[in-house]
Amino acid sequence: MMKSPYELDNLLGLSYFITDTPGIGGRLRTTAEDFVVTELYEDCEEVREGEYTHFTLEKMNWDTHRAIKFIAKRLGVSHKRFGFAGTKDKRAVTSQRVAVWNVDTEDLRKVDIKGITLSNFRRSDRRISLGESLGNRFEIAVRDIRDIRDIGPWDARGIYDIQELQELLESISSRLKEAGVPNYFGYQRFGVTRPNTHLVGRDIINGDLRSAVLSYLGRPYKSEREDVYEARKFVDDTGDFKKALEIFPRRLNYERNMLDALSKNPNDFAGALRRLPKKLRWMLVHAYQSYLFNRILSLSIERGIEREEIDKIPLFGYESSFSPGIAGEIEKTVLEEEGISFDQFKIPSMPELSSRGFLRDAFIEIDPDFEIKDVQNVLVRFSLPTGSYATVVMREFMKTDPLNY
Repeated sequence: MMKSPYELDNLLGLSYFITDTPGIGGRLRTTAEDFVVTELYEDCEEVREGEYTHFTLEKMNWDTHRAIKFIAKRLGVSHKRFGFAGTKDKRAVTSQRVAVWNVDTEDLRKVDIKGITLSNFRRSDRRISLGESLGNRFEIAVRDIRDIRDIGPWDARGIYDIQELQELLESISSRLKEAGVPNYFGYQRFGVTRPNTHLVGRDIINGDLRSAVLSYLGRPYKSEREDVYEARKFVDDTGDFKKALEIFPRRLNYERNMLDALSKNPNDFAGALRRLPKKLRWMLVHAYQSYLFNRILSLSIERGIEREEIDKIPLFGYESSFSPGIAGEIEKTVLEEEGISFDQFKIPSMPELSSRGFLRDAFIEIDPDFEIKDVQNVLVRFSLPTGSYATVVMREFMKTDPLNY
C-alpha cells in the first residue's frame, strides 16, 4: 500500500496504490496505436434468416457513438438500429462486436470510412445490448519511462537499467496477482482537465440545482483553454447568462444550450439542466456515486482491509443499506463526512435522475504480463471485466502524474 502524492488522485478518491514499490513513470497514448482494446465476447450462432447482422467494428481515433453515427449515415439508416455492448476509447485502436437491424451484409462490406473497418459478418436473431460483453483485453505501450524513485513529487531523475526495470515490473505484477487491483472508477468518469462531474452530481443530490448549474457553467480550471477559462469566469463574476451566451465558444454546445435556457428563464435551473441529454445528466449523479465508492475503497485500503474481507462496495442509492462489520463502518464514515443520506438519491426536483443503488466489486483479479522493448518502452497486457478501467491498472505500474495517463 502506498499513498498517492497527486492532487487529482486525492480529489477523486483514488488516494492509494495497492502496490508499495516505485513506479516506472512514462506516458500513455503517445499515439493511438499505443492503446489497443479488444472486446471479449461470446459469439452467436449463425441464423441465416435472422433480422440482425453482427459484425466486428475496428476503429482508430473514433469514439464508438460517433463511429456508429457515421456508419449509419453512409448506409442511409438510423443509428438507433445499431446495438453494441459498450463504448470504447477514442484515442486507441479498438475492436468490438456490433449488431445492426435489417441491413444487408453486402451494404456493410461497402462502407468505406477512414479509421474504420467492418469485418466478420454473421446473421443473427438477436440484438447486442449494453453490458453484454465478457470484458476487454488490453495491450498498452508505456513510453518515455524514467526513474522516478525518491523524487518529490516523483518527477523523472534518470533512466532505469534493464535489470532494474525487469525486477520492478515483476514485483508490481506479482503484487497485483496476489492482492488484486482496486476497482476504482478511473479519471474518465470525472474528467482530467475539468474534474468536476462528481461535484455537479453532489449539488444535484443535495437539491441545490442553482449550484449544480453554476458548477457546470462556471468555476473554471486553469487546465482549460484560455477562451473557455475566461467564459466560465465571466459567469462566476457576473451571473449574466444572456451576455455569457455571446461569449461562450460555439464548440461548447451543452453549455450554450443551458445558457440559452437561462437567458429566457434565469431562475429555472431545473429547465437549464434538462437541456443536457438525459444520459449526461444521469452520468453526473453516477459520477458522485463513483466518487463515494472510490473514497470508501481508499479508506478500506488505508485500514489494511484485504480483498478477502471486502467483496462488494455499494454505489449508494435510496434503496441502499450499510454492509455488515468494518466495511459498513467505513461506509457510514464517508457518508457522514459528506453529509449525505440514502434517501437523498431519490431526487424530487429531477425524479428521472433518482437512483436505487447497486453493488460493485471492490477488487479485480488480474494476471498481467509485460514485454520490455527497451529501457524506455514497455508493453503491458491484461484483461478486465466490463466496467473496469485500464488506467486504474496502469497507475499501479507507472505511479506518475495522472495527466500522463
